[in-house]
Amino acid sequence: MEVLSKQQRRVILYRLKRDDRLQPFQESDALDNTDIELYHVHLPQLEAAGYIDWNRETGTVMKGPQYDEVETFLTLIENHADELLVTADE
Repeated sequence: MEVLSKQQRRVILYRLKRDDRLQPFQESDALDNTDIELYHVHLPQLEAAGYIDWNRETGTVMKGPQYDEVETFLTLIENHADELLVTADE
């Protein structure tokens, strides 16, 4: 659950539901804090969990060997989003 706790990581996993391959996730000379966090925190954590395969040379991200485990969870969230959203009034 820790891996899925950050929105940036969930967005990458959701994008992989639509596309089997994402690119490019490559470092450039002009990195902002979001990019730095992506390359040094989010992509490595997703890769370590087995949810993605990340080719650092090409910047390509694909579904990893454990992606099926998380895809079920993502589908559950999508199917019940209206029930899971809590407003400030509740």
